[in-house]
Amino acid sequence: MAEFFLFVYAMLTFFVIGAMQRNRRAQRPNSQAVTMVGWGLFSLSSTLAVLLGAVALALAMGLHMPLPPGFDTPLF
Repeated sequence: MAEFFLFVYAMLTFFVIGAMQRNRRAQRPNSQAVTMVGWGLFSLSSTLAVLLGAVALALAMGLHMPLPPGFDTPLF
């Protein structure tokens, strides 16, 4: 399931970046839909970075938390 969401995220990201580059070369403004999807992807990326950073910091400080299967290998 995670692979599907990662695939959709990557496709949306490539579409937004490609559309923005094409519009910049043609010296046109971006459409509102492209801008909104771009801001949504930015928000998703920022939120996930903060959450995963907090989990990494907690694990580095020695907090024992339940993790999904496959994440139980030691870091060092």
